[in-house]
Amino acid sequence: MPARPRGRHAEPLGDELGDLRGIILHVVEETARHAGHLDTTRELLDGRTGLGPR
Repeated sequence: MPARPRGRHAEPLGDELGDLRGIILHVVEETARHAGHLDTTRELLDGRTGLGPR
């Protein structure tokens, strides 16, 4: 069983940053969201959609 963190963040972040799994999931979600924004911007600029020819 993983050890719980010893310290706590000051409220209101104390409940949001509870475990490493939650932090990693948040980073993955944010990365996917911003990558989607960049892909949409590229599609608007060059008109191509998807990965294009390989």
